[in-house]
Amino acid sequence: MKRFFVLFAGLFFLGGVVSAQNVSAVTVEFSKDAMRPAFSMQLDCSKKIAEEALKKRLKKDRIKGKSSGSMMLYKKVSNKDLGVTNCNLYTKVEGMGRKCNLYFFLERENGNFITAGDPEEGSIMKYMESLTKDVEALQHKNKVNDQKKAYEKAEKKYQKLVKQQNKLEKKVEKADKARQEEKAALEELQKQEK
Repeated sequence: MKRFFVLFAGLFFLGGVVSAQNVSAVTVEFSKDAMRPAFSMQLDCSKKIAEEALKKRLKKDRIKGKSSGSMMLYKKVSNKDLGVTNCNLYTKVEGMGRKCNLYFFLERENGNFITAGDPEEGSIMKYMESLTKDVEALQHKNKVNDQKKAYEKAEKKYQKLVKQQNKLEKKVEKADKARQEEKAALEELQKQEK
């Protein structure tokens, strides 16, 4: 049974790969009355998975933030992988089902947003593309956990069935013993009648 679980988990690792479209510079609704330049990437995963993977990655990179409406705000971010110094990073994940869009809005200290053509563009795009590995890892982890739970549930069900089988076997033995005793008593009565 454990071999089957390992084989099944291995197939999931080989089968689930997150694909992401290239990162692109876009102009997106930042607030109800304002459009701002951003960097966008579409991921083949749920919004929940993308948000969790992004949160873990930024935490790993020691970038702390807080919720700001429908976005997360990370103040005064200085990160060499992102190629920014003292920028406010706003992240937004939108989507339904198995596809979502991830947006990075980067605001400099002077209030200007980083756009296509700015020196930081390449680093930001590379950083966002590297997030697909974090999303893949999280998806695999979740699938393994789901399979482990399914395995444990099946194992419990199996153990319950084994216990039921033992109880039924004892009942059958008891019933057979009672039948044999009744048969012996009947045969004894028949001998006495002759």
